[in-house]
Amino acid sequence: MSGCCSRCNEISRGQKFARLLQHLEKCSESIMYHDEISNMVQRIRQLDFVLAPLQFHPNQIFDEIKHNEDKIAKKYLEKATGDVHHLIPIETIPDGNCLYHSILLLMENPAVTTDELRVRTVIELITNETYYENMYSQFVGSVEFSIQATCKNKTFSELYEISALCNVLRCNIRSIYPKIDFREGMEIMNNIFTPAPPTIANCDITILWSHTWYETDVRAVNNNLWSPNHFVPLMSSFIYDMSDMSDHSNTSTSIVVTPKKKTFKNNTPAQIRSPEFESPSNRRFRSENNMGIVTVQLNNSDAMRESQNGMPEKRQIRLDKRKEQSRSSRANETEEQRQIRLEKQKMRDQSSLATETDEERQIRLKKL
Repeated sequence: MSGCCSRCNEISRGQKFARLLQHLEKCSESIMYHDEISNMVQRIRQLDFVLAPLQFHPNQIFDEIKHNEDKIAKKYLEKATGDVHHLIPIETIPDGNCLYHSILLLMENPAVTTDELRVRTVIELITNETYYENMYSQFVGSVEFSIQATCKNKTFSELYEISALCNVLRCNIRSIYPKIDFREGMEIMNNIFTPAPPTIANCDITILWSHTWYETDVRAVNNNLWSPNHFVPLMSSFIYDMSDMSDHSNTSTSIVVTPKKKTFKNNTPAQIRSPEFESPSNRRFRSENNMGIVTVQLNNSDAMRESQNGMPEKRQIRLDKRKEQSRSSRANETEEQRQIRLEKQKMRDQSSLATETDEERQIRLKKL
């Protein structure tokens, strides 16, 4: 797929990415979702309007005419590390796309949408999947679940998406997490994320993990527990030298350290709660086995080397496992479930045909 069909040329950039996200979401609902998402990403990557990289030159100065300070997030910022207390948290739309809304507030480019940022994030996670798996799976579970969730619009984002956006935007992202219910193993939440090699960052931004409610209100309805469900960007009220972010990275807790042995407290691995957006239909669920948190850490070069080894073998194992799950599921399905499955497959096939190029159509017809 080297370009778009004539119909695509008649719609806006935002509409194009909205359609691509719809295709990805349909792929994510399949039993073989990973392979369908991967195949779709390979097609998407050939589109001309996707090939062009994003231009990201963030405006990080607070403007009271254009921006509103988030009063609730301000309370959470006060419980974060002291060197960011001078920054101003900016209101973003709390719809599950808040991480992407935060980027758009800094970008100030009306042509770019949350759909585009989400699609580009999926592309990045699939393209460098093994790298991200090696870097973060020991902290927040397998990247595979994150890829599936990211394909669904308005699903709350987590560490994988923050890290992937570093490559998408070619920037360093400093993640600020309030010191609330903070415990061993959660240091990675307060970290400076950098692009995967060989991408070089040309700017720095700061994002705060927050909540749409005050802490006391959250605890009142959540068994006295607190976890974030929102992101906001942090801006400066004056021209702030962001270069000291690099200095901070030398002293802050960072994943760029020598690998350590796994450590357990009271024979139980510490865990990070998976942040969830409040809407039940958009929540991301992960098993406790996938959420095990340990202090093993990798540096970028280690992860990149490992990402280049064992990829075909891992993919084949995963593929065989999914095929077995698919056969087992179909063997036990009812006639009603079978009809629903076939109808969904028919819709996916029609969607694929609608977006194929003439070249792809010729190749498909030759195989018949």
